[in-house]
Amino acid sequence: MSQGYVKIFRKVLDNPNASNHIFLAVWSYLLLKASHKHYVMRIAGEDRTLNPGDMVCSCRKVAEFFGINKDTVNNIFNTMERDSMIRRKMYARKTVISVVNWSSYQEAADTSPDASWDTSPDTSPDTNKKKEERRDIDDSAKEDENDGTLIASREIMDEFNKRAGKRYKSHAGSTHIATIRARLTDGYTKEELLEVIDHKVAELKGTENDAKWLNPTSMFRPQNIERNLDFARSHLDMEEAKLVREYNQVKTTMGNLEAETIKQKIMKIRERKEKRNGRTVLQS
Repeated sequence: MSQGYVKIFRKVLDNPNASNHIFLAVWSYLLLKASHKHYVMRIAGEDRTLNPGDMVCSCRKVAEFFGINKDTVNNIFNTMERDSMIRRKMYARKTVISVVNWSSYQEAADTSPDASWDTSPDTSPDTNKKKEERRDIDDSAKEDENDGTLIASREIMDEFNKRAGKRYKSHAGSTHIATIRARLTDGYTKEELLEVIDHKVAELKGTENDAKWLNPTSMFRPQNIERNLDFARSHLDMEEAKLVREYNQVKTTMGNLEAETIKQKIMKIRERKEKRNGRTVLQS
């Protein structure tokens, strides 16, 4: 592990758990133990590449280091995972913990000290909005209406505005449109970007972070898009599992009518997942 220092952002104090000194101690421990470079490690019988921000870590090791109960550490890890501070991947006898958005916080020289927990846009949405309002763009002269990425980007922006309750502009000079087009050019599909939109709208809409972080530039930045897509799909899997449990319980206690409503929700989720994987759903 590299010598030197790591950055701890003041925004950490906004977390309601920050008043817990053990929570802050464990968070500092993870930052200090995380790798600063790629390396290969034998895990569960395979050579696996760990990325900057990753570490092999267990509740037992952390508990022994601080002299606290292992369940206390597990509860802290669960809280950090819910707050999108870390991700955990379990293997046989080993757990890989990843510090979310490590590269944005620790490697970027111009990282803002007031960055959000899980996203850090180049400029604030308010600034982008003001820039858009100041631009005097002749769309008919500057936009190619036959540009497929521009057309798709506008469709995605329209869906974002509809689902998030926003009114962002969709002209070719828009910072948000430029970000969407860049991700489409990178190879992400329209359906994948809509998955991220649905997830982030469910996570942020109506919260104190809505105005600041619920915008395409934040969601689709290069260092955020893959993580947000992974979270969106994990959330969909968890929602399906929750509905299946609810379906089994309701079918046993309340009968078929109520269970059918839940079943339809499950089928819609499965349709979205099957469509994402390029397969046709067989209706029973």
